[in-house]
Amino acid sequence: MEVIEIKGNELDDIIKNNNKVIVDCYAPWCGPCKMLSPIMDELAQKVDDTKFIKINIDENEEVSEKYNIMSIPTILYFKDSELKEQIVGFKTKDELLNIIK
Repeated sequence: MEVIEIKGNELDDIIKNNNKVIVDCYAPWCGPCKMLSPIMDELAQKVDDTKFIKINIDENEEVSEKYNIMSIPTILYFKDSELKEQIVGFKTKDELLNIIK
């Protein structure tokens, strides 16, 4: 799979229609977000049972408001349509894998 960029209004449907969803909340000017992007791409290739998406929070402020995102990168992990983890800041591939599994 690959990481798919979506608009905020698509998020609820994706969460509802997939068992596991990782949401990378980023901004194009954010240095740590840029460092996280290739890690997310690699995880999306390795983890088959999880949908990986990214949302530009500068363009989708409703997501920031709904999930109280104050810092980026923020990763939202949903399982069975429920928010299980909200991770703030850069994380390594191994740290993210431990959260997903």
